[in-house]
Amino acid sequence: MVFLLDKNRKMKETKEHILLAELLVKEVTNKLSDDEKEQLNPFLLDENKKQMIDSARESIILHSQKKHYKDFDIETARQKIEWKIKFKKKSKMRRLYNAARLAAVLALPIAITTYMTVTFFELNESQYAQVPINIKKGEAKAILYLSDGSSVDLDTKKISQIEEADGSLILKDSTGLNYTNQSNEIIDAEIQENVVVTPAGGEYQLTLSDGTKVWMNALSEIRYPVKFSGDSRKVAVSGEVFFDVAKNKDKPFYVSVGDVDIKVLGTQFNVMAYPDEENIETTLVEGSVRLMSERFDKTQTEVDLVPGHKANFNRSTKAVEITTVNTDIYTAWKDGKFVFESANLDDIMRKLERRYNVKVFFENQDMKNLRFSARLSRYGNIEDVLYKMEQTTSVKFIVKDDHVIVRKKYDEKFR
Repeated sequence: MVFLLDKNRKMKETKEHILLAELLVKEVTNKLSDDEKEQLNPFLLDENKKQMIDSARESIILHSQKKHYKDFDIETARQKIEWKIKFKKKSKMRRLYNAARLAAVLALPIAITTYMTVTFFELNESQYAQVPINIKKGEAKAILYLSDGSSVDLDTKKISQIEEADGSLILKDSTGLNYTNQSNEIIDAEIQENVVVTPAGGEYQLTLSDGTKVWMNALSEIRYPVKFSGDSRKVAVSGEVFFDVAKNKDKPFYVSVGDVDIKVLGTQFNVMAYPDEENIETTLVEGSVRLMSERFDKTQTEVDLVPGHKANFNRSTKAVEITTVNTDIYTAWKDGKFVFESANLDDIMRKLERRYNVKVFFENQDMKNLRFSARLSRYGNIEDVLYKMEQTTSVKFIVKDDHVIVRKKYDEKFR
C-alpha cells in the first residue's frame, strides 16, 4: 500500500512538473493563452516553488537564445511529441520521453531542458506511416485521349505540343493544355473530340478553344471538341471540375453531368459529380447558370442559380435543393486547399481517398458522422493532414502503405 501511494505521488508530481515546464516555456515565448495563465498562477504564488521557477525561466531563456530553438512553435511541438508517444512502438522518442518524465521529478530546470530537447528531436521523422505518401505542389497528372483512340501521358515533361488527326496542334505548357490557337479553317465535319482523365492523386488544367479555363480534380473526366462550332459549346464531365467560362452570349456553354445539364453564358462555377456521391453539386461563384433535369415522370425541371448558392441534385429522387453557401468551401481545392466547415468525416475521408490514392477503413461506422472544420493544404503529406485533424477530434488515424484506418482516440498521454 505504501509503495502504491508513493508511486501515485510521484506520478502526480511528474505530471505537475511536465505541465509547469510547458506553461513556463509558453510564458517566455509569449504563447500563453488566458486559460493557461490561470493554470500557471497557482504555481507562481507557491513560495516553495519560487526559486525553482526562477531557475527554470533562466533555462528557457538560454534555450530560446539559441538559433535552433528561436522560432519554434510550442503548441505544434507539444502535439507532435504527444502524438508520437501515443503510437505504440519502441523508439528513441519513447525512451527519451520516459527520461524526460524521470527528469521532471528530479528538478524542473532539467525537465525544461529535456522537454525542449525531446520536442525538437527528429520532428521530421514520421513514426506515423511506414511509407509516406507525398504530393508535390503544382504536380499535374492526367491522360489525354485523342480522337483516334491513342493516349498521351500529360505528366511527361518533354512534350510541348500534340498533333490531332486533322492536323490541328494542341499546346502543352506549365499550366496544362491549351486549345486557343486552333485554325478557323477546320470545318464542322472535321471537328475532333478529346478526353482528359485524371487519376487518383492527380489534377490538371486546360484552356478550351473558346478561352474557357478548366480545373480538374482527382478521378475526373472531361470530354470536349478540339474546336467549338455551331451555335453552342458543349462538354461532358464526371468527377469534380471548376469552370471559368469565356463569355459569349451568342454561344451558350453547356455542361452535361449524367442526369443534369447546365446552361451557362459566362460564369465561374464548380461541378461535383463523382459516381460514389449521392448528389450532383453545382456551386455558383459568379454569373448565372441554369440546371436542367428530368423527373421520373419525364417532365423537365429547370432551376436558375445565383452567385453564392449551391444546387444539390439527388440521383435517387431526382429532386433539386438550393442552399446558400460559402463558395470557398467548394472551390478552394483548385487553389491547393482543403476547406471543411462542419463536414462529416465520411465526406472528408472520401476526398482524401481521391487526393492521396489511399483506401480508408472505419473501425466504427458511427464515426463517419463526426463533424470537422479546418483549412488545410492539399499539397502536404497525408500524415500532416491527418495529424492536424487528430488535434481537434476524438479520432486516431493509422496509416500503413496505402491504407488509412480510422478509430476512436483514447487518452494515452501518460500510459
